[in-house]
Parts: sequence; C-alpha cells; structure tokens
Amino acid sequence: MYEDTIGAIATPMGTGGIAICRLSGEESVQIADKMVKLKKGKKVRHMPSWSMALGDIVDPDTGGVIDEAIILVMRGPRSYTGEDVVEIQCHGGTLVAQKVLSTSFRLGARPAEPGEFTKRAFLNGRITLDEAEAVLDVVTSASEASLYQAGRRLKGEFGALVEKWEDGLVNALALLQGPIDFPENIDPEGEHEEARRLLDKLGKEMADILSRAPLGLALSGGVEVCLVGRPNVGKSSLFNALLSRDRAIVTDIPGTTRDVISEKTEWYGLPVVLLDTAGLRPTQEVVEAMGVERAKSAAQQANVILYILDDAEQLQDEDFQWLQSWQDRFCIAVITKTDLGAQLVDVDILDERFGDKWVKVSSVTGEGIENLKQMVHGMFTSLSDTEAVLPGSARQVDCLERAYQAVKDALYYLDEGWTDDVVVLCIEEAAQALMELTGKKVSQETLDRIFSKFCVGK
Repeated sequence: MYEDTIGAIATPMGTGGIAICRLSGEESVQIADKMVKLKKGKKVRHMPSWSMALGDIVDPDTGGVIDEAIILVMRGPRSYTGEDVVEIQCHGGTLVAQKVLSTSFRLGARPAEPGEFTKRAFLNGRITLDEAEAVLDVVTSASEASLYQAGRRLKGEFGALVEKWEDGLVNALALLQGPIDFPENIDPEGEHEEARRLLDKLGKEMADILSRAPLGLALSGGVEVCLVGRPNVGKSSLFNALLSRDRAIVTDIPGTTRDVISEKTEWYGLPVVLLDTAGLRPTQEVVEAMGVERAKSAAQQANVILYILDDAEQLQDEDFQWLQSWQDRFCIAVITKTDLGAQLVDVDILDERFGDKWVKVSSVTGEGIENLKQMVHGMFTSLSDTEAVLPGSARQVDCLERAYQAVKDALYYLDEGWTDDVVVLCIEEAAQALMELTGKKVSQETLDRIFSKFCVGK
C-alpha cells in the first residue's frame, strides 16, 4: 500500500457535461473532506463506502465556492486501486476541473503518473498484469471485435487459461520430482509417461493460442496494411478508395507521395492501419530517396503488403523481384485501373508464380475493393472463430512463446532420456515465463514500459 495520495482528471480534457477528478491513497478521503462542503451538512469522512453525495467544492484558503459537484467515496480494498478512492464529479470544462484538482494538490495530493491508478490496482493485487494491459485495450478499442477480446481479457479469461497451464506445469514438476526425492518408492517410468502426456497436452494448447496470436495483436493494435509499388501505378488513388474519402494527394506526376501516410479504418470488424508510401524507384532527388527508403521500411514492418500493379502497363522485372522478395509474407498483388480496359498485366503469370494471391480493382468504379478487403480479413482468420481467447500484446506473445519453447525442450529431453533435473529446469523456465505474463514475477522496467502507455487519470 502506498503512503502518498495521487490525483488526476480521469475524463478527457475540454468542454463537456462533467469532468471527474480522481483521488486515490490513504489521505484521499481526508483531502476531500477539507475541500468539500456537503449539502446535508455531514462530512465526507463520514460517508460510507460506495455512496454518493452532493456538495460544494470550496477553496480552503478563501472559503469561496469553486463548483457544485457529486462526491463518490469508495473505500479500500473494495475499490479500483485497492486503496481509498474519491471521485469528484464537477462540471465539465478545463478551468473548473483544473481548479478542483489543484486544490487537492494544495491539500496534500500529488499529480498521478500515466497509468498510475491501474498500476496501483495491479500492485495491490486487484488485477493481474494481463488484465491491466486489457484496460488499455478496452479504452483504445477501435472495433467490436477488438473490444470483445479486450473485455474477455479484462474479465480474466486469458489469465485463467494461463493459470491452468501453470497448475499443469506444477503437476508435471511433482511427477518428476518424486522419483528424484524418493527413488526407492516411486516407479520413474510411470511418472515419466504421465509427465510426458501432461506436457504434450500443455504444449498443444499453447501452440493453438500462439497460432491465433497474429489475430490477437491485430485486434489490439490494428493490422498494418502497406501499399507499395512503382510510381504512378495508382497507390494513392487506391488508398483513398479503401478509406472511402480523399486523404492522399493524387496527380499524374511521379513521386508525389514523399512520406508514409497513415490512416486507421475498419474492414469487416478488423481494425486496419492503412499506409500509403512513395513509389519504389531509383532516384537522385534527396527527399524522394528518403521517401523510398521509408516505403521499404514500412513494408518490412507491415502485417500485410499490397503490391500495386498498373493494368495499363505490362509486368516489369522489378515487379517480379519485389513480389518474390515478399513471397513468404502476407503479400497480395493488386492490379489497379481496370476501368481503363487495357488488361496488360498477364494474370496467368501471376497465377503461375504466386497462386491466387492477386486481385483486380478499380479505384474509380469500386470494382474489387470489397474483395481486396475480404482477402486481407481472411488472412487473419475468420472473426467468427474468435471464441478462443487471444493474447493482446507483443509482451504476452513473447512470454507465451518462451513458455512453449521450454515445454518443447522438456519433452525433447524426456524422449532422449536425459536426467530428470534437466527436464525440471525446462519446466521451471516455462513456469517463469507464464508468471511474467500474468505479473507474478516481473521487472520494474517492464512495469514502467507498460504503464507509460496509459493516459494520466487511468
């Protein structure tokens, strides 16, 4: 439990119906008691937990009324942070909320750091670390599917699955530890076979969740879809068509796009971050050359690459070189300008070399645009198949990958007849990775990195 009391505005800044100033810590009720005069004459410190009352926020120095507000008291440990929490619901507006908050600071509170309320909830045992990350996912959800998965993680479904795996690893350790500690009383072969069966089951369950990890990460942060290709093949026109609005400048002049343009959208419930890039070509012009390098970098990091081809031009050697270089990635050849009727791109060659990973579209008529969106959507598993709970961050996936690898190592050493203490070390390594995932064992550096992404007041 922290000794200091923190305060922050928990609602977005600006004009609105209400603004909420939140206090959390040992002195939160006492601080509120000094700055609030309740309408019915009683004191804030006498309010029972989970009760509300109407009162005036008063300047403790002048006695002047700052605002009329509703006061909500939630006493620890049955509060969001596990500490005494007071929320002051004043009128919306930057000035009045700031005056209420600054008054609490003069009475002993200090400004909260980004995510510090949620961080205290984690450190006080109210939520696990994966649930804390889910709080941010809920706040930033951009689609129904992402909100659905974030809500499941926030309710602890993913944490419960990880807890089950931890219990399985403990049982496997017990099976292997018995013959080590009591070799004369326990049949090692029987214990080994049972441990092998248990580890194999755990490994398959972890592998199944890991296979769905790209969808989980996509739902949390959005699928990065990068449009690349030679100059003037129709990238910016397609970018606008996929957004259903004019966002990128479109001209007949090669090299118009100089930087990476990013916009968020949603395709059939899948949040998408769409990237338009500079045309790929050798150039001596300094700014354009920088744009080309950024285009290459964006494509390298994107989840999906849309390589754009102009149907009014025949396929070039460099087109094949780029498509070949991305053949092991989620890459789709997109033939644009089909409304011109030229049909110079040989789709038979695309079929032969790249299978069905191509589509024809027209940014003018809209032909093929929905087909393209559905192809990208299909690459990340049908959203009707999201009944499996999914990891929501790269950190969680990393922990799960390390746990899965350690389980695989344990099975390998068991099958190869290594001594039990080696297998035990692998199982302990897997358990350590899972405990990092839920926050049972985690470094301060990791905590700081996670909660720095939160806004102040959450």
